[in-house]
Amino acid sequence: MRFTTHQWCAAVVFAVSLVVYSMTMADTVSFWDCGEFAACSYTMSVPHPPGSPLFLLLGRIFTLIPSSPDIAVRVTWMSVLASAFAILLAYLIIVRLVRHIRSREESAIDKIIAYGGGIIGSLSLAWSYSMWFNAVESEVYAISQLFTHLVVWLILVWHEKADEKGNERWLLLIAYVIGLSTGVHLLMVLALPSLALVIYFRRREFEIKSFIGLIIATGVVFFLIYPGVVKYLPGLASQVNLAAPLIAVAAIALVFAWAIKNKHGIIGVGTAGILLIIIGYSTYNIIYMRSALNPPIDENDPDTAERFLSYLNREQYGERAMFPRMWNNDPAYSSESDFFWSYQVNKMFNRYLLWQFVGREGAPEREFQDAGVDPNYSILSHLADRPDGVFRWLAIITCLPLLLGFIGFFHQFASDKSGWLWVATLFFMTGYAIILYLNQDNPQPRERDYSYVGAFFAFALWIGLGASAVIEWVANKLKDSLSAKYGAIGVTAVMILLGPGILLADNYQMCDRSKNMVAWDYSHNMLMSCEPNAILFTNGDNDTFPVWYLQEVEGVRKDVRIVNLSLLNTGWYIKQLKEREPKVPISFSDAYIDRNIDRHDATALMTRYWPNEKRRISVSTSEGAMTWNVDGTIEIPIPGQPTTGPNFLRVQDIMILDILRTNYDPAKTATPKPIYFAVTVANSNMVGMRDYLLMQGLVFKVNPKGNQEIDAEKLERDLLTTFKGHFRGIDDPAVHFDDNISKLLQNYRSAFLQLAYHYRNQPDPPGFVAFESDDLDENLTSFKRLSNRKKALVLMEQMDRLIPEDVRPISSVELSLQLGRMFHDLGNPEGLKKRLEWAERRDDLSFDSKSMLASFWLSFFNDTVRANRLITEALGETPSAEQYYTAGAQLYSAGAHKEAGIYFQKSLDLDPNNGQAIGGLLQSLERTGDLAGASRALDSWVTAHPTDIGAKRKLESIRARLMGDTVTSKN
Repeated sequence: MRFTTHQWCAAVVFAVSLVVYSMTMADTVSFWDCGEFAACSYTMSVPHPPGSPLFLLLGRIFTLIPSSPDIAVRVTWMSVLASAFAILLAYLIIVRLVRHIRSREESAIDKIIAYGGGIIGSLSLAWSYSMWFNAVESEVYAISQLFTHLVVWLILVWHEKADEKGNERWLLLIAYVIGLSTGVHLLMVLALPSLALVIYFRRREFEIKSFIGLIIATGVVFFLIYPGVVKYLPGLASQVNLAAPLIAVAAIALVFAWAIKNKHGIIGVGTAGILLIIIGYSTYNIIYMRSALNPPIDENDPDTAERFLSYLNREQYGERAMFPRMWNNDPAYSSESDFFWSYQVNKMFNRYLLWQFVGREGAPEREFQDAGVDPNYSILSHLADRPDGVFRWLAIITCLPLLLGFIGFFHQFASDKSGWLWVATLFFMTGYAIILYLNQDNPQPRERDYSYVGAFFAFALWIGLGASAVIEWVANKLKDSLSAKYGAIGVTAVMILLGPGILLADNYQMCDRSKNMVAWDYSHNMLMSCEPNAILFTNGDNDTFPVWYLQEVEGVRKDVRIVNLSLLNTGWYIKQLKEREPKVPISFSDAYIDRNIDRHDATALMTRYWPNEKRRISVSTSEGAMTWNVDGTIEIPIPGQPTTGPNFLRVQDIMILDILRTNYDPAKTATPKPIYFAVTVANSNMVGMRDYLLMQGLVFKVNPKGNQEIDAEKLERDLLTTFKGHFRGIDDPAVHFDDNISKLLQNYRSAFLQLAYHYRNQPDPPGFVAFESDDLDENLTSFKRLSNRKKALVLMEQMDRLIPEDVRPISSVELSLQLGRMFHDLGNPEGLKKRLEWAERRDDLSFDSKSMLASFWLSFFNDTVRANRLITEALGETPSAEQYYTAGAQLYSAGAHKEAGIYFQKSLDLDPNNGQAIGGLLQSLERTGDLAGASRALDSWVTAHPTDIGAKRKLESIRARLMGDTVTSKN
């Protein structure tokens, strides 16, 4: 069999995408939902609503294929393959769109135009940030995107074969694929209006009446699928009886049989399509059946018709109306419409679109994130300040993929308006329509770009069409056929290099997860921080889902019971904690949970009422009583009562208190379990227990004694022994960490720093003979024999080795300098100096930060030249009185009293009524011994402020001192 050029190009696009995705896929579990989906695929469990049963089925199959010893990698392979096939389909779709404009390829130039555009458009999508991001993790979005590409390709195949006998089979296949896709994600349903437009324009010419009919018909079909099949069909089981959905399906089947018998083609195809969608959607039966078997992860416990319907409807997340928009009088935005445009549209979609086809630099994370969005942001001026990297220059200045997309947009509009309309509809429905529907509030817990890959796919179609238009234009400009051919090849090659080529180079490190082991290691270290049979309260997705993966898939520390605080607000989760091993001590009965946790009426709400007289809590333990205040966490006005602040507790707060009481009550729990909070849990979620928490590794243990902040022995053992070998990739500059991971690494640094502080402040025992060495490895081996100050320094050095700041910078200048100061205090001034130099190179330093750097250079290194330069840079051309004062205060605290006095005087010149400035000036002058100058300054102040009694007394005191000095000198 001989392959055509078209087939070879398609194969190359698929192979290149597959190879790159395979090279950059995660080597183990990743953060966010990846751990949950990998664990649920392996154990056939029930993930968060509304579930993804087809994904779980496919994932389970992939876990059985021994492609890797790591189960998460096996599940991720599914995303890699799905994304590579999606890119292949994108290529085939672009070629078909070019054919709609130019007809089939007859000459070599025709092939270059069609296939070159397909390669450029599809690979631009392949190397776009969000498509790549989804391709290398065990999440649902890659599979969902494949279904979107597949139905678009199928409808174009139908478009070509619409006049052939049996063409309806393609439409029925599309219906089945739509049904299947609902078992992964509902995003694919948004492609329905585009499919309807393709069918409409293939069957008839445009006219207002029929087009309105199309809109109505599309709305009906959309409604039949969602919420019809997705919500209402399962609802029949809950609201009528379990047989009701079967009766409804049987009725549709009877209509189909009648239509076939009486040769009503449209009705027959329509009912057959609905049946196929239902068959595809039937994968959701897996959720219902698996939940009944109580799998290890069973979110929402949807094993009854009522709970199953609640699960499908995502009721635990609540509902949000499209209007009004979620502005809530945020002062950052002037109005509801400003919030809608500036935040919801501009930041939460337009910015993401530019990430894909302009570029998103990942180091530092903020670079280019707002390119083209902020009216005050200039790409060229930014590059003028940081002109490093030829790829950065080329990508930003040319913005070739974005430019080609706009060219393709207008080219398709001019050449193929019906094609343009359905692509534009796909772009709108999978982009701006989601923005309208979701009505997102500010802030979001994470970036949401992964949700809009359908819109980026539509834009990539325009990139391909734009590239084809450019190739055709170049070929037409060259009269000679041979010149035209080589010119077309040349411009195609250039566009491949400057378009997808630059995106590949620009995004490779940022999307490469091949050595990123942080999610696995951090979860392991957190579990290993706990004592046997512990209860561990966690905060959210990233300190829960990867831990579930380790426990349920790899069997790591299954004795530790994870209690997720977000889920702890739900009755089903509380019952599972109470009833399933390892059990959590909870006193509430199922009836109480059903009545007061799962319901939200006034009676249930008042069980969470928390007036002032209830706020003192006491829990008795074998080690002593814990007594502390628990403040309210939410404010709900009560009619007839004044509201002075938060007056209710959340369910999670009540449950934490109940678990504590039940655990330490000998009548209810024979052997109390050790209870921990992950260090990622905010203080506001710890029910005021901070004084009774003891730091051990990456967790805080509830310590009834409440007399210490850290367990030094346990923390030392964890950091230096237990966690050894589980800081993988952190010191490798080739491994990219996003902002979320970078923040998580601070918990490691915090643990090292807390332990170092402990040893620095502890004197050595009398007569202690310390081991002496300058070699870090020798010191770690002989750690117990070191002096306490040496232990502190070795801990800081080991922290710097495992998490080097030049590789993993700290976003906070203050925290970085805090570490540097610790190094300086322990006899390593270079540790502070290199952090000062690093901070100076940053281009985002505030005035306060630069002033602080100046004071550090003066205080610790007596470097007046650097300090003055930093102060001058910080003040700029038009400094304010407040800035002059701040600069003076920083210099004064650093001991540079003379220089501080100069800035206090400048502050006073701009603001003659600034009492702080005159106070600082007087202190500076007195410290330098310039009493005459202090007298003159104070005399001027008193003249301008005659009612300032304190200033008058101070002036008299200074004058008396001056007189005394004069008499002394005469004698």
